[in-house]
Amino acid sequence: MKRLLLAGFVIFAVASCQTSPRLQQGDYDYLISFQGIDRSYKLHVPPRSQLFRGMPLVIMLHGATGTANGAATLYGWNEQSDLAGFLVAYPQGVSDTWNAEHCCGGAYEDGIDDVGFLLAVIADIQGRAPIDARRIFVTGMSNGGMMTYRLAAERPDLIAAIGPVAGTIGGQATETSPIQVIPTPNQPVAVMIFHGTADENVRYEGGETIAGLVEGRIDMSVDQAVDFWVQANGASSTPTDSANETGHILRRAYASSDGYGDVVRYAIVGQGHAWPGGETPSVGPIPIGDTPSTEISATATLWEFFAAHPKPQR
Repeated sequence: MKRLLLAGFVIFAVASCQTSPRLQQGDYDYLISFQGIDRSYKLHVPPRSQLFRGMPLVIMLHGATGTANGAATLYGWNEQSDLAGFLVAYPQGVSDTWNAEHCCGGAYEDGIDDVGFLLAVIADIQGRAPIDARRIFVTGMSNGGMMTYRLAAERPDLIAAIGPVAGTIGGQATETSPIQVIPTPNQPVAVMIFHGTADENVRYEGGETIAGLVEGRIDMSVDQAVDFWVQANGASSTPTDSANETGHILRRAYASSDGYGDVVRYAIVGQGHAWPGGETPSVGPIPIGDTPSTEISATATLWEFFAAHPKPQR
């Protein structure tokens, strides 16, 4: 089931949602006008949505050159939503990119306010469905992972937990550009990170990217992202390590005293720039991305983490 809401009717629809029927199971396409630009997002409503008041919301951000449609197809979030009963939104970036401060593409070059846009998307969804404000989560792939970090750092009051995949907290657009790093949040946000050790687009160890949309960009490392969030959340500096039987899935967890600021990192040994457990992007029958690990599902693991990390009661 698909529905399209024209931009010119956004204000009317939001204002009248109190008397509109609750959204039924299906997939919806919405257009909203933000800062003079018509922008869009997809919304997936699971079968059990009628049973819940105050549903969790997951925001899934596509990577650079990706799309909301692709994100809804490749990573299994709709299927996970149907199993667990939460809403999933797929916003669309300008020029298929997000402005994550030092990356990427048209959104970065044009200085697009993607933090503001994503807040507008969340507010628009809150006007249409009963959202639990303590259970708003964000995840993203690559440039979408970078944007995930940025949104959580700038609005930790709103976001309960995040799950960046193949992202970074900052870096330099070019060798001569200033270093851009997300701001330190003023309250904890639970974080689960996935990153392949053989990623050449956003390198695990950081440094100059050698593949992908922008070669020559300099990214901060996964270890720097982990250290940033451990310190920001006040989590323990002594991690707990574990691995699967093959030794390809390395988990490192830093616990917080109250559980709201836990930080977990999954290193996927030998995987490149891909979503673990997802599908490889392609143009027709031709793959255009790295092969994801089949030893773990980032989507299922992230949802388990999200479900265990709501915002604290106030």
